[in-house]
Amino acid sequence: MKNLIIIAAGGTGGHVFPAVCLADELKKRGYEVLFATDRRGVKYLGEYANNAIVQSIVTSSRIKLYLSLIFNIFKYFFEIIRLNPAMVVGFGGYPSVPFVLLAQILGKETAIHEQNAVIGKANALLSRKATIVATSFPDTKGLVNTKKTKYIGNPTRFEKLYDSNKQTKNDACTILIFGGSQGAKVFSETVVEAICEYAQNKNVKVLHQGRKQDVEKIKKAYSGAKVTNTVQEFFNNIGELYQQSDIVISRSGASSVFEIIGFQKPAVLIPYGNSINGDQLENAKFLEAHDACIVIRENELTKAKLIRVLENIQHEIPRISENLKSLRVRNSAQKFADCLEEIIK
Repeated sequence: MKNLIIIAAGGTGGHVFPAVCLADELKKRGYEVLFATDRRGVKYLGEYANNAIVQSIVTSSRIKLYLSLIFNIFKYFFEIIRLNPAMVVGFGGYPSVPFVLLAQILGKETAIHEQNAVIGKANALLSRKATIVATSFPDTKGLVNTKKTKYIGNPTRFEKLYDSNKQTKNDACTILIFGGSQGAKVFSETVVEAICEYAQNKNVKVLHQGRKQDVEKIKKAYSGAKVTNTVQEFFNNIGELYQQSDIVISRSGASSVFEIIGFQKPAVLIPYGNSINGDQLENAKFLEAHDACIVIRENELTKAKLIRVLENIQHEIPRISENLKSLRVRNSAQKFADCLEEIIK
């Protein structure tokens, strides 16, 4: 199909959210978009989930992973030929491999987007033959051929909210906390304990997104310490909560980092210690190098340390917000779409 672009993305929100932003921009320009992801990724696709290609990717062992990727390459070989896309775009993650690799084998134009400050394994493989490699960070580690690299930033789902710059003035210091599926123990225990003690002499309100199995325990802890709180497994209005907050405590996945930049929210970042290639730490260090966040390594996190950081950061909110403002890259989805159209045409 002359105007079809296939977008292949891994199953996490960090892969899919920027891919959906690009898809929305491409649709405005008259392109048809087809997504290829796995079963995890479908829930983030919105309207695109209706006709997405859903692959079966097995990650329980390295051998099963490789076998499932090979299976999908053979399974969709003739489908790619039938669809005849103008381009295939990969946003990282293992589900992007079969479709981008097939397109490269068939001599079609391909592009990839790397969200993190360190290139992921899938993108490292696919970048070698890609026509263009778009990056979120100005100096992404691990790139082999920087001549075809375009620094365009990370397309995020809240671009219009950033521009409205609607900031809530709070009577209480409002802290937004989320760790995603990798929030684990430190976000449901150490962080909660620190907030409860910090709030003894401060007027504090907490908005906490926690794992399903931890929600009731977190609520009980805050309520016992008389901390005003809203605790849920998932917030559908996370953009509004960013606006309502004064401080963010989170992991440092690419989507979180660029949303923090967009909303200009001072953050305490606790990188996931076991992230592949140390990407979360490198993402956080980018903000830290610009004096735009506080980074606490997971193995160094204690209740006392987090309390000290919160006491200090509350006095630095205006300065840190200004530093974050200088890091924002505007219109990333439009810039990426411009690059793709230049190649296609």
